[in-house]
Amino acid sequence: MVAESGRIVTLTTDFGQRDPYVGVVKGVILSRFPQALIVDLNHEIPPFDIIAGAWSLKISLPYFKSGAVHIVVVDPGVGSQQRRIALELDDGIILAPDNGITTPFIENAKRAYSLEKPRFFLDSVSKTFHARDIFAPVAAHLLSGTPLKELAVEVDKNSISRIEGLEPKVEPGLTEGMVVYVDRYGNLLTNIEAEIKPRIKEILISNQSLKIANGSYDTIDDGHAQVLCGSHGYLEIAARQASAQDILKVRCGEKVRILTD
Repeated sequence: MVAESGRIVTLTTDFGQRDPYVGVVKGVILSRFPQALIVDLNHEIPPFDIIAGAWSLKISLPYFKSGAVHIVVVDPGVGSQQRRIALELDDGIILAPDNGITTPFIENAKRAYSLEKPRFFLDSVSKTFHARDIFAPVAAHLLSGTPLKELAVEVDKNSISRIEGLEPKVEPGLTEGMVVYVDRYGNLLTNIEAEIKPRIKEILISNQSLKIANGSYDTIDDGHAQVLCGSHGYLEIAARQASAQDILKVRCGEKVRILTD
């Protein structure tokens, strides 16, 4: 697959913006393919938070046209024996460490690859910066038209690592999901689809029972965290001009239990 529709490459990392890491990755891409359109999708993933990285990608990629290349680096295992992989989708290619961060896309991926051809990397590959030394140059090759099958070795997509629990567990009368992302407002995004809302009897998180808000954020009771339908089609726990995370004292990965009719 060749990256068309504007030669787009997106970057999702836990690097933040204080250090030069993001800029260096861009420099590698642009020095090899100056026409690249680089989109800073998200550099504020909490350090090492693979769940948040996977979910950020899941809710973002549908908005990009076919052919985009997506570099995703939240990589606490960088430099280990962990593979670097590529997933070929119907509408793009993901380059990422094989640590579960591509979980939302494995099932529908067309093919999976292992990046293990050093001639397509930088001349010197460090143990701690694969975004710069491996993913960026491979992305540049893809943008310039080199087929993925020439850049990597195809592997069984079922061998790609997955995050357990990223999809909610559904039983009669009970749906158990979790907080998969906390945004800068302190809103707690869950992995439970909002269509469940009419059947909800009770919502429990961290041994606390939550009410359902009637509509948007301004319908939430002051000083409380309540549940509403988020913009991406999943239940969200939010507060009115306040942080639901601070009110409930929970983090990404916290279980959310919903009792239903």
